[in-house]
Amino acid sequence: MKQTGIFQNRLLKNHQTILYLLVCFLLTGCAELRNFYTNDQPQLRDINIYCDNMHYISKVPSTASVSEALQTVGVHPGERDIITPSLSMSIPADGNIRVIRVTTEDITTEQVIPFQNQTIRNESLPDGETRIIQQGQNGTRQITTRFTYEDGVQTNKSIVSVLTIKEPVPEILMRGAKAEYAPIKINGRLIYISDGNAWMMEGSTENRTPLVSTGDLDGRILDLSSDGQWLLFSRTGRSTEVNGLWMLNLSDWNAEPISMRVSNVLHFASWLPGDTRRVIYSTVEPSDQAPGWNALNDLRMQFVSDTGMLLTQEEILEADDSGTYHWWGTEFALSADARRLVFATPETIGTVDRLNGEKQELIRFTPYEKTRSDWAWIPGFCWNTEDTGFYFTFHGKSTGDVQTYDPTDYHVAFFDLNSGEMHTVIKNAGLFSYPSVSPEFSNGKSYLAWLQTELPQQVESERYRIMISESDGSKPRTVYPSRGSSGYITPQHLVWSPGNTESSAWIGFLIDGNIWLVNPFAGVYNQITSDNSINTFIWE
Repeated sequence: MKQTGIFQNRLLKNHQTILYLLVCFLLTGCAELRNFYTNDQPQLRDINIYCDNMHYISKVPSTASVSEALQTVGVHPGERDIITPSLSMSIPADGNIRVIRVTTEDITTEQVIPFQNQTIRNESLPDGETRIIQQGQNGTRQITTRFTYEDGVQTNKSIVSVLTIKEPVPEILMRGAKAEYAPIKINGRLIYISDGNAWMMEGSTENRTPLVSTGDLDGRILDLSSDGQWLLFSRTGRSTEVNGLWMLNLSDWNAEPISMRVSNVLHFASWLPGDTRRVIYSTVEPSDQAPGWNALNDLRMQFVSDTGMLLTQEEILEADDSGTYHWWGTEFALSADARRLVFATPETIGTVDRLNGEKQELIRFTPYEKTRSDWAWIPGFCWNTEDTGFYFTFHGKSTGDVQTYDPTDYHVAFFDLNSGEMHTVIKNAGLFSYPSVSPEFSNGKSYLAWLQTELPQQVESERYRIMISESDGSKPRTVYPSRGSSGYITPQHLVWSPGNTESSAWIGFLIDGNIWLVNPFAGVYNQITSDNSINTFIWE
């Protein structure tokens, strides 16, 4: 009996232990369940959403983003809308979310472009007489303006596009400015640019005809086709273009200028001799840096129809950025037979075969490195009358292997393409000597003209006089100004008149924006214009 009691007491204790463990288990499970609901189910919080002049109140989990909060009330923001805070942010402490609707509206209007007034001085009219040679017409531009609204209130206005529908036509007045200059008979056609307009003298210096009256010719390119029918010229560019090439049919007085669809031509463009509508040219790229362009030093050719339609296009030389001063550009001169071109850079001179594009460097010299400005020196050069060689200006040693700083060390030389030899013909001519060869006269002779500096120690001086010599540089003599006379000319290219007699020969040059002529054999010189605005001319 005693053992039975002991057994029962032990059993009772075991039951109590099991019951205790069971209670502990249940309590633990309840605590974990309570923690499950407390930790995994975030608390809800009140938010205020302001949008479209509405106030939305909602409850969202405290961990929700602004984007999720907007979805609970069906607010869908647009790409331009302003959301505060941003969509990816958490809901702010104050529970406020604001959506500002941003909308835009484009309105297109037309605006009048007033025409400009231009006055051209014409020496063929009596002084003081005025004539209207072109009626002015207003142009039209289309302007698209974008208005921006925030919740319906305009906050910004900006112009998004400007399209010129009709270019204005300037009113051009011709005002008489007849000068008391005796008329001179001339050969060929003398074409010049004055105040951005092209004029032509033919037969006599008193016979002047306006060719292009747009007022935007920049004087960079001006050339007449070999048959005298087509004028090639450049006009100031629009938008990002430096300029553009245009042509005009001189045989049709009612013809209008025709765009050749060629842009950015500064250093060289010429009609191909014997082919009136084939143009060879070199281009640049516009630049925001001085001097305003970056030369490509390429050479291209294109053939166009009478209406300017492109028929063929050819690349003769690829773009070339070699050389210290490649950015400035390369000058070219076409031979009379159109087969070859002489090219010149600030450090080399050579030839290009137009037919196969072969470029041959013939002479190398030290570049002029003292400009300290946004320009580079390119030596003046020209073909001789037989196309067997060319004259050119150089300084230092023509081999290029000896550097010189002597400011008087600028000479004119001739390079013979047949022998491959060069020899100096004029010594100490000056930095801007610009040699120029006359036509071959009936006596079989041709002459060399050049500019001779008066101040050899100051290489960039503008004091030059015109000199002439035999083709080999012998018998040099002053042409203008005559000995004992005052007055000098600024650096420029001299222009010989066409013709085959010395008596009718003239050299044209500019003084203060006017054309002067001098007969280098008779010593007679005359001023033939009083425009004071001529920047370039040709005589062919």
